[in-house]
Amino acid sequence: METLTEREVLKMHAELHQPNAEELSILKNQEPLVSFEIVKPFGFSEGRQSRVTLLEYTAAGTNKQVVWKRMGAGKGLTEAEAHLFESRLRPYRNGLHNFGWRVPQTRYSQVVEVGGEFQVFSYDQFIPGGDAEHLVLNPEEPNFLKWHLLREIVSQLASYPQSDIDRKTLFGADVSVLPHGLDLKLANIVSAENGVFFVDLFGPKELNEDRSWKTYSPKLDILPPENLLAVTGTREGAFLRLYRLIERHWSSIGGVTVGTLRNQLKQLLENSRLASSETNFILSEVQDDYPWLDRVYKEQNV
Repeated sequence: METLTEREVLKMHAELHQPNAEELSILKNQEPLVSFEIVKPFGFSEGRQSRVTLLEYTAAGTNKQVVWKRMGAGKGLTEAEAHLFESRLRPYRNGLHNFGWRVPQTRYSQVVEVGGEFQVFSYDQFIPGGDAEHLVLNPEEPNFLKWHLLREIVSQLASYPQSDIDRKTLFGADVSVLPHGLDLKLANIVSAENGVFFVDLFGPKELNEDRSWKTYSPKLDILPPENLLAVTGTREGAFLRLYRLIERHWSSIGGVTVGTLRNQLKQLLENSRLASSETNFILSEVQDDYPWLDRVYKEQNV
């Protein structure tokens, strides 16, 4: 059986996410006076929870761009579920922003019915520059930009006030639970000229004060709630998931070895504001090839 190349898989994935006739009809009904053109930006990954398209239009002689998202596409959401998720998008975005994350603006969002299910259409600020997956996998991009990306993420994760961190034991490890979850994968990060942006807010990963999920749904997240908390809601889990992706992709294109990455990671973490218990756990996980992360999250390419 012939194995598809990564480029072929990405092409097929992108084709599946092109807007269909019903979606385009809804767009036209929402914006009857504006003519949109679908453009193909470089480094624009598709999400698992959404169908995403970059639109361009002209106003006052200026070309403008907006990210059109059809969130929850193919997930079979009921109207009530879609309205719940839509109502939590702005509170989740505001929570991230309050803790220092750069997040694109959502200009408008609305629940719509498409193909017998309910989705959330949104129109978001476009952050040019390409996502971090394309940055790390591009051999033409210098290593210093990739180190900058990693350092910025570590700095942001370390910046949470200790008063907003809750230490819990999850799957046999004492870890630091954040005030919200972060789907911190490379495709959800854009390294732009004015900083690093976290660009995917669906489904919103808000946590209650007792660190239970506010809007957990198995339609959107295949991980059980406790596993999802470990890998997206803890400082250690969120970073380990991201770093494993960086290590795998970066070393695969040459120019840097896994050993070099791990040696410099040690220095980076030790110079950060992370607690020594967190740094020691992360370094131990990396050195032992991620036994705790594998226990809570098997998928290694996302």
